[in-house]
Amino acid sequence: MACFLRASGKRFDVDRFAELSSLRLDALWRVGEPRFASNASNSMIHHSAGIRIVASDADFSELRKQIEEVTSFLKLHHDDIKKLTTFSGIEEAMLDFGAWISPPGWASFVFPPELLALAGSAGVALSLSVYPTDGEV
Repeated sequence: MACFLRASGKRFDVDRFAELSSLRLDALWRVGEPRFASNASNSMIHHSAGIRIVASDADFSELRKQIEEVTSFLKLHHDDIKKLTTFSGIEEAMLDFGAWISPPGWASFVFPPELLALAGSAGVALSLSVYPTDGEV
């Protein structure tokens, strides 16, 4: 999966939000919970509570498709996302796109105005996480 909507805050009541929202949560975490529960030797904990929602399941190699799917996602769920970003305790909300980059390590990514306008009007920031690949994926 390649684009997630994440929202978090130190005083965000994720359980209450999950109870009230029609958005389908992919994951949620609470303050004080282990960051990587499957790793017993890891002592890192969450310092904020948060949720994750799949906005696009297009692959890292399909950034254009991610953008199309996220634009549709924002149109379809705009009011619910606005409720999320204005929910008590929310400090940050972002759409995190994932993309591969092949050597030599240079790339340019463009987000269209429609996506920027929809995200901005919902109170959501955009992020692009770039993952190196050898080109054989």
